[in-house]
Amino acid sequence: MYVVIVGGGMIGDPLSSSLIAAGHEVFVIDRDPGRVAILQKRLGSIATVGDGTSVNSLTEAGTARASLFIATTGNDEDNLAACQLARSEFNVPRTVAVASYPENVQLFGLSGVDVVASATDLVLANIAGALPAHPLVRLMPVMGRSQEIVGIKIPGGATVVGKPLKEVGIPYGAHVALIIGSNGRTEAPKPDTVLESEDEIIALSPVESTRTLWETLTELR
Repeated sequence: MYVVIVGGGMIGDPLSSSLIAAGHEVFVIDRDPGRVAILQKRLGSIATVGDGTSVNSLTEAGTARASLFIATTGNDEDNLAACQLARSEFNVPRTVAVASYPENVQLFGLSGVDVVASATDLVLANIAGALPAHPLVRLMPVMGRSQEIVGIKIPGGATVVGKPLKEVGIPYGAHVALIIGSNGRTEAPKPDTVLESEDEIIALSPVESTRTLWETLTELR
């Protein structure tokens, strides 16, 4: 898959590395020559100095053949404008934007951005593993905000530890998509997958069921 990323900073830099490691073709646009130089030194000629809100820059990045367009700059206006250009001028089928201000998340969705990630929630997701008690981390809303992707860590002593997934009362409509073990292993869960202490559960959940899902996975014996 060809992915164009606007912004090679704190989010765009590791994101581009992860996508390349997963076998995707990535190109990054950033206004800062220093950031571009760092990306080129580490990853090769996958970045250029440019403006993600410029048709010319997007054309040079090959946006017309992109399957996914991601805007990760620290400026919400630029992220929104870049995604709208990608969709209207280059017919990119799927756009993703980071919203630095939570109050802009809904605006991005109403403006046609397919997936909107709140920078606040992304920060929480990154620090959650260091917290003694893992909170419910809302990663991003999806499907018109009626559902959301959440991260929940199973604490030691939880009632679900040692149980196969099929025996856990997952709320109706919720779906466990990925399990990340305490050792960093990732697993696409099956009904017989046994839950372990400190597993990180990534799930798609109806908004109204998320709290019940969290309670189910974190209830202590």
